[in-house]
Amino acid sequence: MTIEVRNVSKSFGTYHALNNVNLTVADGELMALLGPSGSGKTTLLRIIAGLDQTDGGQVLVHGQDLTQQAVRDRRVGFVFQHYSLFKNMSVFENVAFGLRVRPRHERPSDAEIKRRVNELLGLVQLDPFAQRYPTQLSGGQRQRVALARALAIEPKVLLLDEPFGALDARVRKELRRWVRKLHKEINVTSVFVTHDQEEALELADRIAIMNVGNIEQVATPSEAYDRPATQFVSEFLGFANRLPCHVENGIARLGGFSLPTELDDYVGEAVAYVRPHEIGLARANGHDIARATIDSIVALGPTARVDLAYGEHRLEVLVDRERLTELGLVIGDPCAVTITRAHVFRA
Repeated sequence: MTIEVRNVSKSFGTYHALNNVNLTVADGELMALLGPSGSGKTTLLRIIAGLDQTDGGQVLVHGQDLTQQAVRDRRVGFVFQHYSLFKNMSVFENVAFGLRVRPRHERPSDAEIKRRVNELLGLVQLDPFAQRYPTQLSGGQRQRVALARALAIEPKVLLLDEPFGALDARVRKELRRWVRKLHKEINVTSVFVTHDQEEALELADRIAIMNVGNIEQVATPSEAYDRPATQFVSEFLGFANRLPCHVENGIARLGGFSLPTELDDYVGEAVAYVRPHEIGLARANGHDIARATIDSIVALGPTARVDLAYGEHRLEVLVDRERLTELGLVIGDPCAVTITRAHVFRA
């Protein structure tokens, strides 16, 4: 099932949460809505679900306009951050709930409900816990119950709002891998909201990066990281050193470096964003194009973060620890700096 969002706008009083947003989610795709607080990602998810109404625009699922359709008629599975499980119901009954409350003419038989629920509990690896209550489960198990409950109604699309936000870091990582594997098995078109970049990069087929009610870029995780479309994406997704530069004839000049850009017809001041791994270090010598001084070194497993004083600027560099040992560089040493790539935008 495809999802199409066409020119959707939404305001709350004078606050514009969404501004003519357009987005297409392909059949079977796992799409992440990523952005800071207040960017509009949860509002967009709730509009797709029918929990909020648009001020303008359309939401279509598999070509059918659902904009005016009630939530109960949309066949949308929704998973909330805080599970929203019924504490007085067993795991089995929580999963069965959406099937039992259907109108009588649409309600499956008890045998069919039992078959469907047991099948889902097997899928989410909770078969032995069917008769337990939510308070007897861990956070990760409760979130899997919530996911099974959303899938029980055989939704056209699956929507998840910060699904791992209430879990600790270790459980989040485990559950992310599990959900990715599960999605490949069920192949239901899914959209999830997150502010966690690592989560979006690991889980999503594509990411829609949002900022103040607009979508800045829609791309695969690697495309968004390697080829950011805007300054906001450069600054928000991962870390990038920000350096002023001058552009002329498609070349950005910063310090002693000349780097190609896509600003062929622009002459003037610009900003270059350089990822920490796109900066090389070497021992200083008399022929250096650019020289910096090492301010600090922080070991990060197999890599090290090296902070440099580069003129009036500070640079963060990621370097292999073995390479750093080979260079023999320590805090206070001068070093030669090379920049292999930069993303340049008009100032």
